[in-house]
This record gives sequence, structure tokens and C-alpha cells, in this order.
Amino acid sequence: MDSSGPLPEAPIQARTGSAGHPPTLQQEPPACICILAGNSRVQCIGDVIEVQAQLHAFEAALRHARACVDEGLPQPRLSVAFDHRGIFRTQFLDEGLTHSQKRRPRLSHLHPTIRSIFQPAAARCGIALSDIHAIHEDSARQHLSHVLATGEVPEGLARRIVNESETAPARAGDEGPTRRLTCAAITTEYFARAAGDADQAATWLEVFFEESAWSERLAYVRGLQLSHLLGSTTSIRLNLVGDRGQVTRGERIAPRTQTAAWTDTPHLPSPGCRDA
Repeated sequence: MDSSGPLPEAPIQARTGSAGHPPTLQQEPPACICILAGNSRVQCIGDVIEVQAQLHAFEAALRHARACVDEGLPQPRLSVAFDHRGIFRTQFLDEGLTHSQKRRPRLSHLHPTIRSIFQPAAARCGIALSDIHAIHEDSARQHLSHVLATGEVPEGLARRIVNESETAPARAGDEGPTRRLTCAAITTEYFARAAGDADQAATWLEVFFEESAWSERLAYVRGLQLSHLLGSTTSIRLNLVGDRGQVTRGERIAPRTQTAAWTDTPHLPSPGCRDA
């Protein structure tokens, strides 16, 4: 994808607020803050797990969470997204987990190779790996495919979720080739899972990410737009993290009431079936 899409600019009327949150004239302070701490990638090559971690985004996100706690606010809900191939739970989880832990893993439940990559940054910020949800791509894809199969998504929005001109090769667990889901759709699902049950008008989602071959800023901008078109009421801000840890903060975007909800159609299914 073209990665030249703009990152929304910070609002002119912004002023310093709690934990670095600049409230705008249109928004009240949040009832809940959620944070997506990067979009890393894992893969199995033989018996070796290779981790391409967005550690700058991860640590910037955890520093932001620590600032919230230091100001007396509840610790935000923290999540990390993982792109991968195959079935996540059969390749990247630790042994001896309960069924519930396998369905809704935390970073502390992942393979020791993965945990060792994230542990130093988490320790520096004083946040336990058990406090960070692990969002995985195969579960996000399954949920999106289920939503499309219901036939309840308006045609215009469905075209933003799948690229009808392409089909993807079968992945592990698939019965055959499937329609290729767009990067924006998968990003939208990551956002929804990061917000979890807190998806409401008073929720702020802070998204920290780095640009990479699998994580391009245009997908995040389009994912934000699609989230609100699909009915999310969470206000979302994109925070681009550079290779030295510097953070470029975007504007916090709230849904527009005239476009946020579907017309005469239900919203996405409730978060009850989400893994994170």
C-alpha cells in the first residue's frame, strides 16, 4: 500500500491536560483510556520464533500509561497487536495455559522468546506483562469474516473491508482461498479489540505505531475512518513513533454523528466474542 497518507495534525485549540491528553473544545475528559502499544510481527521458521517488534511504539505507549498512573488515573487498558501467519495459539503461546488464557492471552502468556523481547521495556515502565493484552491477526480475521458472512454490512462498507478483485491463499485452518481483507479492516478490528468492552463515547483510544512493511500509516488513517463508519463511538488518536522514540501526535478524532452509525442496520457484534 501507499504509505504517504497524512497523519492528522494536532488541534490548534489543544492545551495540556491529564497525562498529556489535550482536551478539545468538543470533548470532555475520558471515562476510560485505552492504548494500543504497537503492531509487531511474529513468525515461525522451523523451530525458531522470529519477532519483529515495534519496541519504540511499545515503550512510548507504556510511558504514556505510566504517566496516567503517576497522575492518579486508573491504569489504561493496554494491548499489543501481532501480525502473523498460521494459527497463533498453536505457535506463539507458552505451555500449560488454561482454555481462557489461550482465548484471551496476555503478553505474559506468550512464548518465552516473545516475552523476553518485551520484558525490558515493560520493566523500565513498571508495567507487568500480565497487564497487557495480546491481539492476534488470525482471530481478527475470523471475526471480520463472520461479520461479512452475516450479510448485514452495507455494500459500501463491505468494499472497504475486502478487496473483491483479489483472493488470498488459504491459511492454516482455512478450507480454501478467501477474499483478501484490506489492511484498513484488520486495523479497525485491532482498534475494536484494544478498546474492548470500554467502546463508548467517553472512551479515548491512543494508538502508538511505527511505520514498517506491514504497518503503514495510511492503513491506520483508513482504519480510524472505518472504525467510526462501522459504529464505534470511541475517540481515536494516532501517534506515530520514530526510530529514536520520538512521538508525533495526531489529533484526537471523534465519530461524526451523521456517519458513525449504520442506517437501518445493526453495528458490529458486541465485544463479547473478542479475544482481547
